[in-house]
Amino acid sequence: MEFRGRRPGSGDGEEAVFDLEAETGERAAFELPPYQVRRYRRMPGRHPVMVQEAMGPEAERQMRRHFELFGSVVDFHGPHVPRQLAHVLAHSCDDPERPHRLLLDCRGERLADLASPDRLHGPRLRTVVQDLFEAVAALHRARLVHGRISPEHLWWDEAEGLQLAGLEGAVYATEPLPDRPVTRWDAPGFRPGMLAAADQDVLSAALVAFWMATGENLPRGASHAYLHSLAAQGHEDWLQDLIRSAFPLGSDVSPPARELARRLADGAVPQGLLERPIADRERERESRGREEFRALRARQRAGAGSLRSRRSATVTGPPAWWLRAARRLRILPDRPLHGLGAVECPMCLRALDWDTAERVVPDASGDMVPEADLPTHSAAERDAQLARTYVVCPGNDDVPRHELPDRYPMFGTEPVRIGLVGASSTGKSHLLAAIIDQARKTTVMRHYGLRVEALDPQRYHHYLNEVVAPFVDRREELRATADRPDLRYATGLVVTDEHSGRSHSVIFFDVAGGRLERPGREADFLNRLSALLCVVDPTRIPGLTTQSGTTGRDPAFEHVRQRLRQQADPAVPLLSVPCALVVTKSDLLRFRGYREIDDWLHEKPDAESDLSTVERESEDVYAFLAARGGGDWLQLAGECQGSTLHLASATGTGPRAQTDPAAARRFDETLFRQHRVLRPLLALFAMKGVMTGPAADALLRAGGHGT
Repeated sequence: MEFRGRRPGSGDGEEAVFDLEAETGERAAFELPPYQVRRYRRMPGRHPVMVQEAMGPEAERQMRRHFELFGSVVDFHGPHVPRQLAHVLAHSCDDPERPHRLLLDCRGERLADLASPDRLHGPRLRTVVQDLFEAVAALHRARLVHGRISPEHLWWDEAEGLQLAGLEGAVYATEPLPDRPVTRWDAPGFRPGMLAAADQDVLSAALVAFWMATGENLPRGASHAYLHSLAAQGHEDWLQDLIRSAFPLGSDVSPPARELARRLADGAVPQGLLERPIADRERERESRGREEFRALRARQRAGAGSLRSRRSATVTGPPAWWLRAARRLRILPDRPLHGLGAVECPMCLRALDWDTAERVVPDASGDMVPEADLPTHSAAERDAQLARTYVVCPGNDDVPRHELPDRYPMFGTEPVRIGLVGASSTGKSHLLAAIIDQARKTTVMRHYGLRVEALDPQRYHHYLNEVVAPFVDRREELRATADRPDLRYATGLVVTDEHSGRSHSVIFFDVAGGRLERPGREADFLNRLSALLCVVDPTRIPGLTTQSGTTGRDPAFEHVRQRLRQQADPAVPLLSVPCALVVTKSDLLRFRGYREIDDWLHEKPDAESDLSTVERESEDVYAFLAARGGGDWLQLAGECQGSTLHLASATGTGPRAQTDPAAARRFDETLFRQHRVLRPLLALFAMKGVMTGPAADALLRAGGHGT
């Protein structure tokens, strides 16, 4: 076919003739109201072009407008009109028998016709966004404002990149914008008839760029500060920088489009976080990870014969209910003369004769005084004092003197010692504070037949006041746990299971990461941990949330593994201690196209009430870490007799800097939340026999932790 028309430019433009060959196929011809569109190949060379035909007088008016405005672009740029603009090659309107037609150098697919922006996710995603801002900058240099940038006006070709079309709606700067409905792509404050300004295009382009990268839209009318917080929710650095730059704090004016295009061009090359061609290599790694996980479960099943029998826990004395009833009826003295004997201190591993050990009680000023110095005059007063009584452990050369609650071993079951494992600043303290807060406030524990109370009321309330309240109630970032010479467990609970009728003391060790890595006696408590809560910080894994990751390893994991191995029977292939491995800060993993875990990250917050999905989650998280560079973190979980893997977020967002540098950083009020933090604890309770009943049995059977 021959296309005759006038080229754009000053005056009427010169006449030109183009030889075209029609395309065939399903998308060779289509309607794009108010136009009909047909695809051709321009001869010679077979370059793809489109012919746009007007459908009615209004469409012809818009077509003339498009031709005239593109002529202004040509007059400004000369022969070097940027490729990111859809070029008008010619306009044909001289034949009264035919409707107006435009010949466009426009290729690929319209973004509005894509089911999702996933098709854009490749090694050049950021380049596609750069193309968008280059196109906007080209218009602005010609004093034109597009005024309605959206996926409807953007065309993308995998080989050629992005092009901006829809110039018929553009106006010159300071002219009124045309009357049209407001869309989700419009800049904040947009209204028909307002004067056109360049920053309106910049903001619209930023909204479109966010959609390209995430598949989601930024909320309309949100403050710049809120958009900054939202952009920080796990997105690549270049996208965060783009949103922060386009929506500057303290200013309503955005930087020029050419400045944003330059920043996109100059930044470090992304390492594939939003790149679609994870395809072959990473899918293969994911598949291998799933095979490894199933092999692990087979090994755990083979070695699980004795684990389930140990769920009943070692009896160290008469049942707790009998002790309490006997004391109340005065059948026994206040402290039994038999049955407890030697009790191992969980902090220094010293054997204490619980019946004869020194006991102290805090007085009114908080100082510890000998129990004998505070006489009691009634059974009720004595019972109240027992709840405040501590047994003194003299410690050793490396662990100073410390105290344990008198009732620590009094429940007839072996106390459970849970150690949080992870390097400094991985989020251990935030996770534990979130767990304790959710365990005491939500109905999840009751849902599983568990009753939770403080093991040591004084220290428990100190923990709530000094750790949980600042974190949960005031949304303050917790300071890194100090590496102190004295050793204390962070907090303790008494957990009673209504299905078995048993109670367990449960204590949590949250110590500085540096202490976990040292070989001396000060870390001997690791040898006798009865459960591991391992914390994986995704920012430490190269390429997962940032360009490089901070270290690519966590030495605390390896040191704890070696400690447990040294005391284990070499003939037994798996460690008897169960492990719940938690990928914390999982909010940072959203919007990155990690299909293995996306469903879990976008799950509703009521995920705690269904443990039947723990095994499926464990496999997905294992495959995710195995495929994405987190294999080093899997070794410890892979050597434990029982293990589960989880995604959780103790904060839901990152902390924001304060105007006062000395003040603690705070988490954004609208985004701050605890998500899925109880699932790891409940899994450990099931594996340790603290929690029994149908939910625990189903979890153990599914995971092969025992039968």
